Amino acid sequence: MLKVPESLFGGQEPTASAQKEQFVKKLLESALPPAIALLLTAGVIAAAGVIVGHVRQSRDEAWCRKVTPTQITVKGAVTDVPADQLATDRANCVAQRRSQRGLFGAVWKTGGQEMADCGIDWGRYQQLSNGDRTPAVDQVMTQYGLSPSLDPGSLTDQHKFITACLAKKNGR
Repeated sequence: MLKVPESLFGGQEPTASAQKEQFVKKLLESALPPAIALLLTAGVIAAAGVIVGHVRQSRDEAWCRKVTPTQITVKGAVTDVPADQLATDRANCVAQRRSQRGLFGAVWKTGGQEMADCGIDWGRYQQLSNGDRTPAVDQVMTQYGLSPSLDPGSLTDQHKFITACLAKKNGR
């Protein structure tokens, strides 16, 4: 089909800038709905992430309040942990949980609580053992059927401990 310029019939031919404007308008009209849908989807995902993160952090704090000891026994005498040390211990516990969550992902896999419990027990073993065998060390180790001779600084022994602990907690 032959295109006849409108200027021959008294009309004006569109200028280059008007053609660009029409092109941009058509482009925006076709791209705007998918762009808005994409932005809304990203916003919903971000909001869900913020809400889940907040809930998980509050659960971390509650869990750390539960597991942080408020009393210690030294040479048979029970002593309350000073409030400032207790607050520091709880803050450190929460920081460790958040670090673990960053390492293992924002959404913990099934068994995350058991893994955290086993991590606490491994930490107890590390603190109690200090190279010495005591009844407290024996108690931590024998509940999982392990010998109290594990090296608290060894990653291999840590793996053995965590594996045995998880097997016990999961009833295997």
